[in-house]
Amino acid sequence: MRRPTEPRPRTITTRFPAERVQIGAVRQWAKESLPRLGLHLDDPLVADLQLTLSELGANAIVHGCGGDRADVRLTAALTHTPGVLRMSVTDSGRGRPEHRRADEVVTSGRGLCLVEAVTDRFGVDDLRAGGKTVWAEIDVPRAVSSLAQTSIVVADEMVDLDRAALRADATARAS
Repeated sequence: MRRPTEPRPRTITTRFPAERVQIGAVRQWAKESLPRLGLHLDDPLVADLQLTLSELGANAIVHGCGGDRADVRLTAALTHTPGVLRMSVTDSGRGRPEHRRADEVVTSGRGLCLVEAVTDRFGVDDLRAGGKTVWAEIDVPRAVSSLAQTSIVVADEMVDLDRAALRADATARAS
């Protein structure tokens, strides 16, 4: 008996200059990339995804690179495996994410708290060549994951398949 194989993770990446003005473009890239991963998430999850990438990107620029650096490129990635969407930002800096105590007057220091509030897991992977990848994961509802599993790639574009339409077509052919 053949065991069903687990769908392979799908990853989409982009590189961007380590400048805070680029964060908006990273948010837009993330939203536009979801269908290419086979995901059509509801608005609250898209907002959580964009917030998370904004914070991870800003932290990489400010703390990982020491501030805006047009000469330094960061990598943002989205990886979808059934049930989980991972967002990550990779930088070459030595600085590590740390929780900071933010009071009412300080305008920064809340990013990691926000990330942890809207995601299910958060972590840091050190890279052998130096630097790190800071990531966060959101559990994707099964209904959304099953939609992603009914997608195929045609000419480098993701095409969603409607299972009911496929069954109807198969039934019509059998008749």
